[in-house]
Amino acid sequence: MAKTKVLITVKTYPTISAKYDELVCTAGFLEDGSWIRIYPIQFRKKFF
Repeated sequence: MAKTKVLITVKTYPTISAKYDELVCTAGFLEDGSWIRIYPIQFRKKFF
């Protein structure tokens, strides 16, 4: 899997899931300026 740099700009309110605990939809910009949506992301996951 290739790594991609994303500037995270928005994160939704967490939703409780029986399978994944707390989930959020996250979106940001790629280096070329286009939008990317990342889902599902665990709410407490840290981005490095």
